[in-house]
Amino acid sequence: MKFLLKLKHWQLFLLTWGLPMLINIFTFSHPELMLQMFPVMMVFFTLGTLGWVWAIATELNQKLPSDVRLNSGRFKIYFSIPILYILGITIYIAFVTNGSGDSSNMAVAGVAIVVLHLLSMVFIFMGLRFAAKTMKTVELGRVAKFGDYAGEFFLIWFSIIGYWVLQPRINKLVD
Repeated sequence: MKFLLKLKHWQLFLLTWGLPMLINIFTFSHPELMLQMFPVMMVFFTLGTLGWVWAIATELNQKLPSDVRLNSGRFKIYFSIPILYILGITIYIAFVTNGSGDSSNMAVAGVAIVVLHLLSMVFIFMGLRFAAKTMKTVELGRVAKFGDYAGEFFLIWFSIIGYWVLQPRINKLVD
């Protein structure tokens, strides 16, 4: 995923937001096609956005000052859960929309989805926090406090804006 950190801000935006938006625009008048293309849009968005966060946290962790250590192992475990969940739910949606799904266990599937979704949201926020902290720690050369990296946290969270602001800074840190 290191290649995501080397992309220009507009390239990253087009990959993660632009392509799914184009698919959505071109399939808007065809609901069945839109349902079939939804998993494709989700894969691009998920792998692009969460892959970007993963790359920030793991690649920039290697550039931390020698006296600073952040626990990237816990990040990798926690952040893998939402990635696997989103890819799993995308496969499930593709399976159901193609008419192959069994509707007899929809209540159980619904409860599982709600629980996994809430858990994934918590882990995503933890991952965003870790990536923002890692980035700011590398920039400052010391362990960053939340006040130091709150802006980066929200820019990563709202990636549609954050790509334009953070990616040029990340390009410099990676080089």
